[in-house]
Amino acid sequence: QEEADAIRQRNDELRKKHTTFNKEAEQLAAREDRERERERRERERDRHRREKDDQTEKPVISVPDAEREEAAVKERYLGIVKKKRKVRSLNDRKFVFDWDVAEDTAVDYNPIYKEKHQIQLFGRGHIAGIDINKQKKDQSKFYGMLLEERRTQGEKDREVARLKSDQVKDEKRRYDERHWTDKTLEEMVDRDWRIFKEDYNITTRGGNIPHPLRSWAEAGLEKGVIDVIEAAGYKMANNQIEISH
Repeated sequence: QEEADAIRQRNDELRKKHTTFNKEAEQLAAREDRERERERRERERDRHRREKDDQTEKPVISVPDAEREEAAVKERYLGIVKKKRKVRSLNDRKFVFDWDVAEDTAVDYNPIYKEKHQIQLFGRGHIAGIDINKQKKDQSKFYGMLLEERRTQGEKDREVARLKSDQVKDEKRRYDERHWTDKTLEEMVDRDWRIFKEDYNITTRGGNIPHPLRSWAEAGLEKGVIDVIEAAGYKMANNQIEISH
């Protein structure tokens, strides 16, 4: 019986040790899980903080603004005695031109109120009391900057190519729209001939009429004929005439 009791007691001790070991192992595993979860949350918090700092710029308060803000806080909570203004008598007709700085409420030193957000109104409508042209200019500038930030490099490259193509077309158009005096006879088009006729009041009636002469040199005449014309005093080939056909 004593031997059985000893074996039972030894088994109970082994069971208690095993139970204690399991509890300590579970507590250690739970502690490690909590540490890992805490480290994960800290890393996630740091990452969100860095992303938020990158996306939003914190308002920087300049030194004079910070000093004025500190003075305002002290005046509000410490009860600093303010210097009373001298009250002028009603009978004193002298006009005071001095401006009290304390009365100036146009500029605020707090960046929250100084740097106000501009309302965009989703691109529609305008704010009353403000110049409409200035509002349109500010809105177009805002949306231009927004689109520029969102465009990819490929879109930017296509925009550059489009601008170059428009520039080439504009240069070609300006070249084609030169004045008729800067063009040769072969480069003249119907628009140039209309302008030429308007410049010299040349009127034509009917159809299938050849274009008027711009100069005697372009007439294809022999030199003797041109000499006779110049000797007669006809220096220009585009005198005011009326041709009927």
